[in-house]
Amino acid sequence: MTLQELAHKEEELYSKAITLYHQSYTEDTETKLNQIFIEYRKVHQHYASLSFSDIEALKRGLFIQWYALSEPNYLTGISDLDKEAENEILKNLDHLISADKIDSEVIWMLNYYSSQQWIFDSVSSYKRFDKKIVNEENNKLPITIDKEAMKLRGQMGRYWNSLKGFTNA
Repeated sequence: MTLQELAHKEEELYSKAITLYHQSYTEDTETKLNQIFIEYRKVHQHYASLSFSDIEALKRGLFIQWYALSEPNYLTGISDLDKEAENEILKNLDHLISADKIDSEVIWMLNYYSSQQWIFDSVSSYKRFDKKIVNEENNKLPITIDKEAMKLRGQMGRYWNSLKGFTNA
């Protein structure tokens, strides 16, 4: 799947999860939600498989890992991610950091996620984010983001667009 197809799939799964959230809880609702979790796990695995060669896939996969534990699964559609995929993303992130191939967006995202750094502790390959990158000096969200471009980036884009304080680039 391409990044565009994955973002579309994310939007579809998110929409289904929110629709279920607004319905009365039944056994059928639980079955449908569990199916969404399975499909979202596959989306995350796709991002993981692309994360070595595509920094955008890495960003989205890392976001999903953070979001899966920072927000309730019945609102996101994300639950029980594949540990191997989580490890792959963190190993690829570590490789990019070591090779000094990360961009400013990764830096501000990592600083944002590091406020809940415990979230990544359950992943066996996790080594604390590099202190040269995650520190008070870098702990600032940008003033502007391209909100239209963010709309094309799955739940990650939806999340960043939901935060107040950004102006449109």
